[in-house]
Amino acid sequence: MNKKNLLIGSALVLAALLVVGGTMAWFTAAADPVTNTFKAGTVEIELHDVQMGDNEEETTFPTAGISNVNPGDEYDKIVYVENTGSKAIYVRVKLTPGWKDDEGNSLALEVGTPAVPMATFPIVGDKWVFHTDDGWYYYTEPLAGAVVDVANAVTTHLIEKVKFAGAAMTNDYQGATFTLKVEAEAIQASNGAALNQWGVDPSTLAITP
Repeated sequence: MNKKNLLIGSALVLAALLVVGGTMAWFTAAADPVTNTFKAGTVEIELHDVQMGDNEEETTFPTAGISNVNPGDEYDKIVYVENTGSKAIYVRVKLTPGWKDDEGNSLALEVGTPAVPMATFPIVGDKWVFHTDDGWYYYTEPLAGAVVDVANAVTTHLIEKVKFAGAAMTNDYQGATFTLKVEAEAIQASNGAALNQWGVDPSTLAITP
């Protein structure tokens, strides 16, 4: 066999090997892709500031307030918080009282010796604790998410009445206006968020008998 025929034969063999090699394959497999989702919960609250109606049902506290108040009067003012979000939360409420005369000048909250408050709003809830360092009332138990446990998504009442002083209320308070500002805040109950953000762990606050 001459060199020319040898080269042609070698080329044909190589071509045949390449064709055969092109049809070879390894065993392989691929899994279906998986997408994991993590949807964040929600922290939402509703501050209830209501009165008790004649039919023993809650009614909205009058937006215009109550006028013609007398010394010694008392009025319903029910305050509590409801968790309307999905997360378990801690809540806190701040009550800021104030008196102003008809010209807008501030008046004392207390008068006399010993001092008598011109208006009081007794704390009635058995799970609320006043924290003197920051002036907030903390609810010591977490509120369940409304979508999880609606029965445990509401605090007990913080207050139920505003009472005005009787004989101790002097003429300086004629025509004066009393205001009680109510603020509410909430934070997730998990992962130490309250201690981190508020500097307070509500679950460790002592309840005064």
